[in-house]
Parts: sequence; C-alpha cells; structure tokens
Amino acid sequence: MSTTYDYDEQAAGHADDIANRIDQSNAYIGTFKRVEAITTGKGTEGIHFEFEAPGGGSTSFDLYTRKPDDNGDMKTLFGLNLVQALMCILGVRGLKSSPGKVGAWEDGKRVEVDGERFTDLEGKKIGVVLQRENYTKQAGGDSYRMNLYATFHPESRLTASEIKERKVQPEKLERVLRGLKNKDSRKAATAEPAQPPLTAPAGDY
Repeated sequence: MSTTYDYDEQAAGHADDIANRIDQSNAYIGTFKRVEAITTGKGTEGIHFEFEAPGGGSTSFDLYTRKPDDNGDMKTLFGLNLVQALMCILGVRGLKSSPGKVGAWEDGKRVEVDGERFTDLEGKKIGVVLQRENYTKQAGGDSYRMNLYATFHPESRLTASEIKERKVQPEKLERVLRGLKNKDSRKAATAEPAQPPLTAPAGDY
C-alpha cells in the first residue's frame, strides 16, 4: 500500500522553529506578543506571556498570581510581584483582561480559542531576565522551560525598585546577571507547571 503526504506550506515553515527559540539564561529586550489570562484546574490564577526578542528568538512563560487557600480565599503568590514590576516599567497603573483569542491544545494541536487577554502589556518594549529551568516531565523524560527571573527598563536598564527610588544609574541588573545560572529541577521531578524563583513548588498549584 502506498503512502502519500500532501504539501503543507505552513508546516514546512515551522520545521526550523527550534533555531528561533530562546533557551539560555540571560537578559533579553523585546515585546510581549500575547499576554493571556490563565487558570489552573486547582483554581490558581495566572498570566501566560509570549515573548519575542528581535534577532534573539522567542519563548513563553507563566506567572501565577493568586491561589485559593483551604477557606476558598485567594492568597497572593510571588508571581504577582513580577507582574507589578512589569506594570511599573511599562507605565501601566491597572490591568483588566478583555475578550480575545488565546492559544489552547486540542487533540495534540495548538489552536485558537476564545479567552481573556491583557492587551495593555502587549507590543510594548520591555527588558526581561529569563532563567532556564531543566525539569523532569510528569510523563517521564527531561525537558526545559524558561522562567521570568527579573525585569528592567529596556533603555535605562533600571529595575522597578530603582525606578521607584528615582535612581538614574542602574546597578541591580548587573548584580542579577552575575548571580544568574540555570535551575535544575530534574531530581525533584516537580509537577508542571513550575513557578518562577522564590515561589512554592508547582505541585501545590
């Protein structure tokens, strides 16, 4: 029996996508292409970011902001601090999601569905420090993801706290980068999704 394949131009264009992925811990300047509201099966609220650095590649990461406690009240998570830092640097004083198309997985394929997006954070130039985390997948086998580690103004290179303190000479970003290294969670084999640094283990979500 013969086997045939129809030409798919869009699929062919994705064959070398791996070359465009950000996969190293470092500082990057770019924009958020899409910023989507997400909620886990356990009710934890968060934000999904799709980031693109011109000439440097693209990646995505999640920040979890609030988690229901045993009484059903929402407990603030460290990820909200990073969201607040992004808002400070981008000059956004409040965030409210609006209806829009978001990505989802259906039958093993990435599709567009109706959801909520934070368009006030999209398309604006931003500096981010990303940390590579190597981890063990729930189904077995090793993989990696990129986590947001810190943020900074793309021109002045000031962090949110330095902007708040009206500093004019950036100092903290250099210190952050000196201490930046890959995170290895493979031995812990934590459940997906993991949190950025200083947060509770992802299995708690």
